[in-house]
Amino acid sequence: MKEENPVYIKLEYNEALQAKRDILFLQGDLLRIIKIIRTYKALRLEELRTKTKTYRKIKELMFNIKKIKTDLPKINLHPIKKEENEIRKTINKVKDKDADDTLENQLQEIQEKLRSIGG
Repeated sequence: MKEENPVYIKLEYNEALQAKRDILFLQGDLLRIIKIIRTYKALRLEELRTKTKTYRKIKELMFNIKKIKTDLPKINLHPIKKEENEIRKTINKVKDKDADDTLENQLQEIQEKLRSIGG
């Protein structure tokens, strides 16, 4: 291998002191960044564990729901709906009759008023 000749640069005292300060600040910043990265990794790992647990719980719940659905008897609700529709129709017919009766009564009252006026 080749031997390299070192190059020397003369620095003033203030320049050397400032360079040393800059290097120390840079080292402090790098250490803080490393600390932040480690904290991030720990939090990310905890997040992944939590997500995994949640996923397992959801999967277990879905399985239990399916199991309950298969264990419970199936109920046919169609006859109840038909009865409800018939009841609604009957109620509507009664309301229509009442409305018709009210209209008839009003018509008779108007005709009586007209007769009394002499019309």
